[in-house]
Amino acid sequence: MENKDFEKLLEESFEKKIKKGDKVTGEIVSIIDDKTIAISLGQFTEGIMHLDHYTKDKNVESFKGLVNVNDTIEATVTSVTEEHIYLSHLNQLAEEEFKAFEGLKDEDSLIKVTVQSLAQNNAGFVCKYNGVQAFLPKSLAGSAKVGDTLEVKIIEVDESRKKLVVSRKVVEQEEYQKNRLAEYEKINVGDVLKGKIIKVEKYGALVKFEYITGLLKVSEVSHDFIDITKELTVGDEIEVKVLTKENNKLELSRKALVKSNFCLFAESHTVGEEITGKVSNKLPAGLLIEVAPKVKGLLHRSEYSHNPNDNYASFVKIGDEVKVAILSIDLEKERIALSRKALMDNPWKDVTASVGDKVEITVNEIVSKGLRVSAFGVDGFVPISEASTERIDDLTKYFNVGDKETAEVIEINPKEWKLRLSIKRVKRAEFEKEYAKHMKAEDATTTIGDVVADELKK
Repeated sequence: MENKDFEKLLEESFEKKIKKGDKVTGEIVSIIDDKTIAISLGQFTEGIMHLDHYTKDKNVESFKGLVNVNDTIEATVTSVTEEHIYLSHLNQLAEEEFKAFEGLKDEDSLIKVTVQSLAQNNAGFVCKYNGVQAFLPKSLAGSAKVGDTLEVKIIEVDESRKKLVVSRKVVEQEEYQKNRLAEYEKINVGDVLKGKIIKVEKYGALVKFEYITGLLKVSEVSHDFIDITKELTVGDEIEVKVLTKENNKLELSRKALVKSNFCLFAESHTVGEEITGKVSNKLPAGLLIEVAPKVKGLLHRSEYSHNPNDNYASFVKIGDEVKVAILSIDLEKERIALSRKALMDNPWKDVTASVGDKVEITVNEIVSKGLRVSAFGVDGFVPISEASTERIDDLTKYFNVGDKETAEVIEINPKEWKLRLSIKRVKRAEFEKEYAKHMKAEDATTTIGDVVADELKK
């Protein structure tokens, strides 16, 4: 029975023919020397493996301490001679390495490769990682060039061809985003930064700093209306101020770093100062006066003169020069209040007359409704009904410009510059006084009122 089993095993061992390229599994039966081990491949068959076919590590100098007898090992037959079957563990080692690469890919780990040469047809770069070839496609190469040693990410593991496909672009993008976030965190609202213009459009410009980009709106380029495409040029360096910082975005301003025409005017002028400007527009509230290039102030109609009835706007036209005083300067709202009145004396300030007072007047103008006169140094008016004790239809027959008369104040309002006078009342009083002198004491039946009434009827 034992002889039959032995013969069967011997027969089976001769039927198994081992050839080059076969993958085999066996046990280490002996460590022949530092560089060689013997591996059992079945009944009556052994293979030989040298150290340089077990590991690629040049620092390993001996099998001793590296493997043990009875260890199981996978190998590939490299050659078969009459004397020996030679084995290699390197293919299995490469397969194990590639399985490890698959794990690195799943973990998004980075490996460091050396860029050795351009690939065929300039499709990318040939790289090496621990003796394993890696392909870096041109579209994923980023800034890589031959000779670089750089970190890449594994995006494909080709076990059949024992090749890796890697990407530098992904790593650079991640590094850029990391650096961009770090730069963004350091920037604060109000910071003044220097950047480079990378794009100019009608709505504004994009300004890039080291990693982050901010928006400079056209309204923040200058205090004046401008054509931004002519004002700014791609590639120019520019200094800007950070206005807002939100959602990883920056809004910038160059205008905030440049003093406006209004600010320059405010720095060189003071309240109360007399200046000369030009009428630039007429408004219901008054006149807009240009007091400096692109700087305007309002001459309110209440500041035309002390006369509340003054219609100064009707006497000037656009472009006329006007002397005014500065009443106030509002830097925040960029408003200037102006006054002509402040440069004039108020003729009413010393007028203390009351209704019933007598005053000498001068006729300045004769109009259909009465006489325009001056009294107390101010303008007054004598209605035609108050010009004479007689009924008058044509004042020019009785008065001339320049005539001096005495009149009685019948209405006075300094705040409204209103003065109404009566010549008739003075004449009537004089007549009553004169008539009273000639009255006979005994004539008690006729009163002065009767006489005056009769005279008025004439």
